Amino acid sequence: MTSEVTVETLPGASRLNVDARLVAGVIGLAGVAGLLVARVALNAGLIPSVAGSMDVLLLAATVGPALGALAIAATTGNPVEQIGLAFVGVFGLLSIVPAATTAAVVAVVAGGSLAAAERWREVGRPVDWHVLPVAMLVGAVVVSLLGGIGVEPTTFRSIGSQLTLLGAAGTPALLGHGRTDWAFGGLAAAVLVAVGLTAPFVTGAVTLIGSGVVGASLLVLAVGLAGLTTTASAAARTRHWHALFGAGLMFAAGVPASMPRALAVVLGVLLLIEPRGGGSA
Repeated sequence: MTSEVTVETLPGASRLNVDARLVAGVIGLAGVAGLLVARVALNAGLIPSVAGSMDVLLLAATVGPALGALAIAATTGNPVEQIGLAFVGVFGLLSIVPAATTAAVVAVVAGGSLAAAERWREVGRPVDWHVLPVAMLVGAVVVSLLGGIGVEPTTFRSIGSQLTLLGAAGTPALLGHGRTDWAFGGLAAAVLVAVGLTAPFVTGAVTLIGSGVVGASLLVLAVGLAGLTTTASAAARTRHWHALFGAGLMFAAGVPASMPRALAVVLGVLLLIEPRGGGSA
């Protein structure tokens, strides 16, 4: 007697493509997380010697997510997503050259938006309120990068911070979650509020240096952290590895006001869009 086994894969993707997305997440997270740790440790006076390595870490934080985008572009079966991510990856690498900064901003914004919209459509996610966190995060990339290159920097960086945090707060909508996950999110928010009320200047300095947050209240910070922690908890509990790496990239990147941060957010959004095991999130 014989039996048939049906293997379900993501739309327009092969097993290699799924693996490529996870590899992209690992590469991107390694680069941007290293820079985050170095920034916080340096400004806290824990490892003064890291100051001499900041240029190398900044380069790694740029190259990592850019290579991740190119890895997905090279393996995806969707030509629209491929074009979008090729722009993100190539111009992300070119952003290392100061003369290419403005062109890189345009390419990363356009390519990232195109890739995210196409992947959302391809995996069959509904065009309803669930798209709001992705829309806010993509909007954060747009306005934050514009502020980063000198277009109304004070206003745009503040708006970008609000959009990033509110988008992060909404990420639990992208995957299944339960009471335990919300409990972890609430605990993280409570700890942040307690520390923020006890040591407001330290909290402000850490969020500015580590996450690039400008002009956001403690409440918005807490809501953003709660949402992202809830997402990470749900992803780990359900073994939704794409979403777990996506949440990690979002946390390590912070506000996408610089090219390394923006590349990590774009990659993180793409991984958060991925459904678990080819089914619904």
